[in-house]
Amino acid sequence: MTTTLPAGAPTDLGAAFAHINGVTAPTVDDLKIMVLLEAAGLELYRGMASGASSPEVAALLEHNGREELAHAHRVAKAIMVISGESFPPPASVDNPYLGAALPQTPVTAEALRSLAQGEFAGEQLYERWAANVGNPDAAQQFRQNGREETEHGQRLIQAAELIEA
Repeated sequence: MTTTLPAGAPTDLGAAFAHINGVTAPTVDDLKIMVLLEAAGLELYRGMASGASSPEVAALLEHNGREELAHAHRVAKAIMVISGESFPPPASVDNPYLGAALPQTPVTAEALRSLAQGEFAGEQLYERWAANVGNPDAAQQFRQNGREETEHGQRLIQAAELIEA
């Protein structure tokens, strides 16, 4: 069964990313959107991996995707400690942000470097959230995600270098 979006939430993937990137002090509804976006990352990275030019590049992309799902679980833990509400990451088939055709990101060095910049910005986003959430347990989850967002960016740079080699 498809997970229901919070009231007033963006209904498509691009608008949801734009919304989240503007949030400095997340509400529980913002965190639910983030759970869905991070969970969608698993399939987004899998899709890119399937179009990768080498097994090494594919492995780096798949690693990022698995960690995106781990980020979704951490944000779900933050929801629980803040509100007591359970909002687990949905299976990909139940994620409303994966219902439409997924955007196809070309697996080029340039595209990977561009995506890396978004991942690096993810650390800053999570740090802002950690500073503004008012809950040390949730802040810890956000900071862990932020550190890994930087690692995702570094993997994308590494993948770009492999493509250019």
